[in-house]
Parts: sequence; structure tokens; C-alpha cells
Amino acid sequence: MEHIRILLLHKGYSSFIRTDEKLLKRDFKVTTYYLNPSKKILGFLYYHIRFVAFMCFNFRKFDMIYTWFGDYHAFHAGVLSRIFHLKHMIVVGGNDAVSIPIISYGVFYKNNLRSKLIKRAYKLSDAILCVDKSLISGENYYAAGDNKVGLENFIPGISKKCFVIPTGYDAEFWNCNTTKKKEQVLTVGIVDSEKRAILKGFDLIIQLADKLPEIDFVFIGVKEHTSLSKQKKNNLKIIEKVDQEMLKAYYCQSKVYVQFSLTEGLPNTLCEAMLCKCVVAGSNVNGIPTVIRNEELILDKKDVNRAQEIIIKALHADQVLADRNRSFIMKNYSLDKRGKALKKIITNTLN
Repeated sequence: MEHIRILLLHKGYSSFIRTDEKLLKRDFKVTTYYLNPSKKILGFLYYHIRFVAFMCFNFRKFDMIYTWFGDYHAFHAGVLSRIFHLKHMIVVGGNDAVSIPIISYGVFYKNNLRSKLIKRAYKLSDAILCVDKSLISGENYYAAGDNKVGLENFIPGISKKCFVIPTGYDAEFWNCNTTKKKEQVLTVGIVDSEKRAILKGFDLIIQLADKLPEIDFVFIGVKEHTSLSKQKKNNLKIIEKVDQEMLKAYYCQSKVYVQFSLTEGLPNTLCEAMLCKCVVAGSNVNGIPTVIRNEELILDKKDVNRAQEIIIKALHADQVLADRNRSFIMKNYSLDKRGKALKKIITNTLN
């Protein structure tokens, strides 16, 4: 399949994009392009114009543009794909398919130029890959307000070109050599603002640390400049970003991993924690209940008392549940399974 040439377009070199890059390179010739998502007007114009210029000079080198996330860059990729007769595929991860008014979150939260261009990008695409079925059509009763989840809510009829292909995880790397776990509750999520803190459920973790002083809580991903990083509690450890080896070490030492987010796609950290044999709990949003599969460990409403009950239940859970978690992710969310699915849909789209 190396005769098929793909341009992998992204706006941030995260772990799941690196993973897709490796998977695509197994079967196709791949060129990766980083389009800097500058929020400054001049920077924004510069990077997007540079991408257009790149495509004008190099479009003959590609058969398809494979774009991670629906945003401005996806619109430009869609238009250029039509002009140069290329195929275009968009991977939807979460933010690009929701509207959560309580925290002004999601590309469709406002009916503005951005949302209009992104809708157009989806319409111009040849295929849309969603990491969870809820991103095609879903519901969110966990976050307060009039929430909309899934592309079908914003672009009726778009589901006919949508496919569910979950992200894949390296079970060989995300593995623990020991079964000895601390009575510790871990949460991971990028928190660089008050809004992100609420999005990732950090505010709820702070309340739980107060209500359960005998339990140790660890939150990884809180930037130093945020006011939340200054929280002082004897049983709450706040850490900024760590590398994957250190992250694995925290998974392996923590008995419980929680993901009390207001919205998600399919959380990488939740699946990684499951591979590292954590007992997992989370909010009833998007792909979280799909992978947890246990109603007793799902928080339906943002209620600290119910969350406390769930944390205690998770801490008392048998090791058998943690073993099953690893087996479930290995079977259903493997790298090999995602790689085969991507290969199939790309070849079918180009034929």
C-alpha cells in the first residue's frame, strides 16, 4: 500500500497523533504537517497561508489529507482537497463534536464563523472517523444545561459518512510488573485554566479530598500558573505534566483512576490506566461509560456525595475487576485493531 500517499495534518503532536502516524506508516507513505494553532491574528494568518502555499506546491505528492480534529485547519484541508482532487478524512476526538454551554466549551458552542467553517469542513470531507459513537449522536445529562453531543445534532444527515474507529493503546508499554497498589486515587488531565479545571473534574476532586481526608488523591496535568495549582491539602498531590514513563509509574502505584470530566471523547488516560490494572470510575459522558462497563462506578450527575460513594466502592473492589479492565482494553482497543480499521477505510475511500 506504500503507493498510497497521505498527508497527516494536525495542530498538536499529542501521543494519539504520534500513534496514528506510526500506524499509518505501516501501510502507507506518510508526510506529517503541523499547522500551528496560533491564537494571535497575525500568527493564525501566517500559519494558515503557509499551509495553503505548501499544498499549492506539493499537492501532487498526496492522494489524501488525513486531518486530526475538526477546526479551521480541517476547513482549509477540505477546500484544498476539492480543488486538487484529493480525498479528505477528518478524525473527531471530542471538542469538535459538542456544545457544553456551562463552560462555553466545544467548537459548536457559538454559532459564529468558526462553527460555520467547521460544519463546511465536515460536509466537504469524504469520511469522518469518530473515536466513540457518541460523537456521531449522543447525550450528556451529567453537565448542567442544554448540551448537544454528536455531529448529527449540528449537521443533520452527516452520520452517513461517519465511522466509529476507537483509538488504540500499546498494551506492552502500558503494563505493570507489580500488583501492589496504594490506596490512592489518580486523575490525569491538562488543566491550564479555571475552565479546564471544571471540564476535567478537578473541582470535584478537591471536594472529594476534603470529604475523604484519609485517602490520597493525585492530579497530574495542572499547570503551575493556575490558581488551582496552589491548593494546599495534606492528601492532595498536584503535579504538572510528566513523561510517559512517570505517568505509567503513577498508574501502577494507584489502585483507583477516576475521570469525572464534564465531556470527553474516548479518554486516552482512562484506557491507559485500565491497561495498568487500575479500578476505574468516571462520569456518564461520551466514551467513559462505554469502557468502564460498570454502572456502580459511573457518576450520572455531578454530585460530590454520590462521587464519594463511588470512590469508596472502587477502593474496596477486588483485584479481579482490575484484571478484567486490562483484558477488555487489550481485546477491544488494541493498536492492531485500529491499524487494520484505518487501512480498510482509507483503501475503500480511495477506491
